Amino acid sequence: MKAKTLLVAAVMFFGLSAAAFAQGTFSVGSIPVTTVTATGYTEGAGAITFTLITNSPVTAAGTISISFGVPITSTLSTANNINAAGQALGVTIVAGSSSNSSGVLVISVPAAMPANSSFTVQGVRVQVYGSGLTSLNASISSVGNAIVAGQANVLVISAISNGIASVTSTAGAINGVSGAVTTQPIMKVKENYLNAFADSTYSQLGAGLGVWVRFTLSAAPAAGVSLSFPMTANTDATVPGVFQLVSSAGAVSAAAQTISSTSTSLVVYYQLATNSDPAKLETLSVPVTITVSGTATLPLTQSSLTFTATLAPIGIAFDADGLVIAPAAGKAPRFAALEVGPANLYTISGSATSLLIPYASTVSSSGYNTGIAIANTTTDPGTTVMGFTTAVKQGGKITFYFYPAYVSGVAGTPFTYTTAAGSPGTGLDASGNVASGSTYSVLLSELLNAASAPADFSGYIFVATAFTNAHCQYIITDFKSFANGALALIIKASRTDTPESLGQ
Repeated sequence: MKAKTLLVAAVMFFGLSAAAFAQGTFSVGSIPVTTVTATGYTEGAGAITFTLITNSPVTAAGTISISFGVPITSTLSTANNINAAGQALGVTIVAGSSSNSSGVLVISVPAAMPANSSFTVQGVRVQVYGSGLTSLNASISSVGNAIVAGQANVLVISAISNGIASVTSTAGAINGVSGAVTTQPIMKVKENYLNAFADSTYSQLGAGLGVWVRFTLSAAPAAGVSLSFPMTANTDATVPGVFQLVSSAGAVSAAAQTISSTSTSLVVYYQLATNSDPAKLETLSVPVTITVSGTATLPLTQSSLTFTATLAPIGIAFDADGLVIAPAAGKAPRFAALEVGPANLYTISGSATSLLIPYASTVSSSGYNTGIAIANTTTDPGTTVMGFTTAVKQGGKITFYFYPAYVSGVAGTPFTYTTAAGSPGTGLDASGNVASGSTYSVLLSELLNAASAPADFSGYIFVATAFTNAHCQYIITDFKSFANGALALIIKASRTDTPESLGQ
């Protein structure tokens, strides 16, 4: 009788032990996201599915940990990260064990999950910026149950790449003398991978949370010039994506944005409102309208304005206490700034003269030198006397571009010099400008000294004046018995012409 009792007890013990130590085995699969942006703080990771294999016993209560190796920047919860089927099975997120900053998601697996049942982990967003990775794998470990051998490391992001491929433009053009706008500019930004420009489907958080593009101007426009940025801009797809002009806080603008010489903010934001074509690398084109005020002081100073672009909004995904703030409260997407460019927005031309001195020389040992005289003739007798429209009075600096000749078969090094306060010669004002009606005269040796260049020079010189109607005479002399000179050539057409005609 005693032996029979012991036998029953043993059977009960082993039966309980089998139940206690039973464990399921999960196969693991993922659907990786194709490409995400390298500057992203809130990039989506692919879904991971766990399936209890057919020949496996039911599960034991335990946990599965998923380590992404980078910070998780979305709020972790059962509702957000476990699909409906998994929730019905009793699979939950262990909030106390999961860590956003460490990039670890811990899942509680209930006992007695039946064979062939499965659940999916989804909706995880991660910070790839600063990781240096070109793809992302998640590592998986389990307590209480097993993972199929070789499936403990799964791909969740196939590629990590910059979001912007290039920033270019159809540059605007302004005639600085007349103030006429001859070409209106178009700013262009090309995405670097398919669907880098994506609307609310990107953030999976509802309308109004698409990718932004931020444009930054290199400087304020010239005095008298204003730039108008439209309320909407399109991509070049067959069914184009539509970007809306927004404020830095994301509020949709009710009017075009104007930037002028007095503007303190030089940034413009556009947010994708209607999804772009996911099957085409698209280019966002923003047509800008240049306006020159009728009261602008002419001529406008010759200059260029450039711009750069970056994906936006800019900002981290954690607050000062390390708590995740994205994607809550509209904080996704989020990017680190990566300015691409610059590209030319507009050029003001015409308020200048290009001159060429074909040959100039100094020989300190023999006393040879070259005298240069440049007249600013924008002061003249006027229309009544001359019988035609006359020059607009203006002044400005002069820049000399020196190109030394070969010496003993060795090319010289080109250099430049721009007049400034204290420049040598006569005819400059206190700031180094040649005023309207003045003539600047200087010796080549004086310019070489001011430019900290070698005392002896032989070669040609391009002269760029910041005023129109400049004329130049140069004379090579030894100050004794030899002097020879001519008028500098005025270059006023494309230099691609063959042969070049300088109109002299």
